[in-house]
Amino acid sequence: MWLIRSSSDTADFTIQSTCIHSVVVGMHPADNVRKVLIVSLSRSGAEVAARLASRMRSEGLDARAFCRYGNEECRKLDSSLKIFLMENLRMYDAAVMVMSLPGFYRIASEIMIEKNHDIPIVVVDDASRFAVAAASGHAGNSNGIASYVAGILGCTAVITDGIESTGGMSVENIARITYSSIANPECILTVNAAIANGDNVPVIFRSEKRRKLRSIFEDRQSEAYEDGPAIVITDRPGDADNVCYLIPDDISIGIGFNSRADESAMSSCIENFFDEAGLSWEDVDYISSIKDIPPDIIDGRKTRFIRIQLEDLKAIDQNEMTHNSPKAMEVFGIPGVAEPCALYSLGPASRLFYPFRPCQGKVTIAAARRRKLSDGFISFVGVGPSDPDLMTMKARKAIVSADIVAGYATPLDIARGLIWNKPKVVFHWKDQQRYVDQIVSLYRQGYRIAYLFTGDACFTESELMKRFTGSCRKFEIIPGISSVQAACSITGMTLEIAGIVSFHVTGDIETRKKDLIEALSDKGGAIVIPRPYDFMPRDIAAFLSDKGFGDLPATVIEKATSSEERRFAARIRELKDMEFSDLSIMVIGEPVIR
Repeated sequence: MWLIRSSSDTADFTIQSTCIHSVVVGMHPADNVRKVLIVSLSRSGAEVAARLASRMRSEGLDARAFCRYGNEECRKLDSSLKIFLMENLRMYDAAVMVMSLPGFYRIASEIMIEKNHDIPIVVVDDASRFAVAAASGHAGNSNGIASYVAGILGCTAVITDGIESTGGMSVENIARITYSSIANPECILTVNAAIANGDNVPVIFRSEKRRKLRSIFEDRQSEAYEDGPAIVITDRPGDADNVCYLIPDDISIGIGFNSRADESAMSSCIENFFDEAGLSWEDVDYISSIKDIPPDIIDGRKTRFIRIQLEDLKAIDQNEMTHNSPKAMEVFGIPGVAEPCALYSLGPASRLFYPFRPCQGKVTIAAARRRKLSDGFISFVGVGPSDPDLMTMKARKAIVSADIVAGYATPLDIARGLIWNKPKVVFHWKDQQRYVDQIVSLYRQGYRIAYLFTGDACFTESELMKRFTGSCRKFEIIPGISSVQAACSITGMTLEIAGIVSFHVTGDIETRKKDLIEALSDKGGAIVIPRPYDFMPRDIAAFLSDKGFGDLPATVIEKATSSEERRFAARIRELKDMEFSDLSIMVIGEPVIR
């Protein structure tokens, strides 16, 4: 029941003393593995990649191979491997790298960011002798994926994790197969160490949900865990340091049906889903469709029915869907009904775990999950001036750990390699408050949000942050390298000499114009951040020329530190008629370091 797309037909679950000791071969439905990236760097590796891609596609996976030496199954890999992975890896649910293991680890530090949110990666040697679970073995189940890949290639799966290699099951694995999220990830090291050492670690069910799954962990559950680590599946986390609290995810079913489908057919198809997924009605929070379902299906149950309007479903990202029905596109203007309904019911950050299934020729069904929302949190993240290499590791971790990312197009583009799989709220300068209200609403619903700023949030964006923090009291500010610092490095200007004046605000800027005049009069230099659209470098140059500063040297830098960086040095008066983008910064005055 727990193995999908695996070469093995059996799973060995051996439970000892309310402790979990098991060998899980292959992938569990909760792994959400649908899109697989395969990369090879050699001619022989390209043959292995092609073989994997062909087999995976035949089994319903969206497998895409990129090879340095292309063939019919492989797209050409032209860029460096590091850049390719940084920009594309998070578009996929898992990756297989056909290359040497040392070669992979040379670039791993660039792509492995936060263990609970990293993409699972399996490394296969060019001779296809070994499939090594190389990254995210527990949280992403690369251990199971390595076994699946080994089954295709007929090679040896190499699993070196202390728990799985001795036949145990980690906290992360238990969370996956119970469709739960770990409320306190800091517990993982302690509890996993106990499991690896062979200690009795009870799995205790205190939630009414996941009843069908209790048999995996024995009928009798121990409650005596005060003296040792434990795993508790509960609706409300506690505060014990040596206990991992697993909160059952919210689950929704999307259902489509034609005129021939009656209550019996729909109920039968839903029961089939329950049998395959190991779930029951107690686990399902929502069931939804574009038409009413027979009321007796959910009568007396806690599950809520949602009838969804077609127009609302059109907003769902089609990249999240696995099935595209030409007939549904023709009739409804959407690629299907079941999958978008399942996703829409739960809202942002939901993901399919049971993709489109036809049933009896009358019904289609799909299911999605999303962590149960609790307290909202917002991280204000500085992503640096433009070069992704200048983004801090703490910033990267905050981004990949968030449910939703938000910001203007530029910082989102800088972090694009990290946010492919995230819902996004893209801000626009002229309608800022509407987007602020949207983020505040998501925060109040309990989402974890990363709001991205170009450079450093506190250099130029205090006004915008105040709009959030009045309502969003749980937040953090993660510093970044500012475009001001980049401009200093580029021009040789120093902050102790030049004043910083930012016009990156809404409303009146007359006071800031006076600040600029004072900085130039007192120090002879300034670093100026223009306001998009209506106080750009040419407007600043015209203003300063009128005030008698037209002969001062100035450098305008566009897209500082990016591959498209452009610099123009001139006297201020010469800039009055020049056009620059809104991604510009001005350095006025003679540089200190030459």
